[in-house]
Amino acid sequence: MTGPPADLPEWPSRGDRRRLEERWLQGLERWGLQDFLPDPPTEAPSGLDQAIDQFNAGGFWESHETLEDVWLRTPYPLRLFYHAIIKAAAGFYHASKHNRHGTQVKLNDSVRGLAVFPSEYLGVDTGRLRDELAAWLRHIDGPEPVDWTAVDAQPKPRIHRVMDQ
Repeated sequence: MTGPPADLPEWPSRGDRRRLEERWLQGLERWGLQDFLPDPPTEAPSGLDQAIDQFNAGGFWESHETLEDVWLRTPYPLRLFYHAIIKAAAGFYHASKHNRHGTQVKLNDSVRGLAVFPSEYLGVDTGRLRDELAAWLRHIDGPEPVDWTAVDAQPKPRIHRVMDQ
């Protein structure tokens, strides 16, 4: 069995981000984060805390915008962590507009992206967020029309911080 590919760039080139992101996700799903990032960061950037606060207050668009600044400055594979949280925020923004397809796509992408990271990462309880997003998706999955009044009444997941011990 061979190890992870050595040809995965840390930065996307113009017009290549989606394809490169898929290659990174496939590599992380197959080999694990530790083969690509043996020394994970010990501190989260300041923008992450602000984005979490915005997300938890229901400011999904604002959270997305705040974390996008961090995401754009971060190389792969860590870039995928921030992008997974951005996608969760974008998913709930779509939900606020009653856009079923956009909600499903973004939240499913977020669940997949979070799955390649440990259940506690950079002070975030990623496992809990991933599980809550997957559970929330059940409110809009299925072939029947969405009852948006009922969906709007469902509490949105929060991003929980892991407390230092």
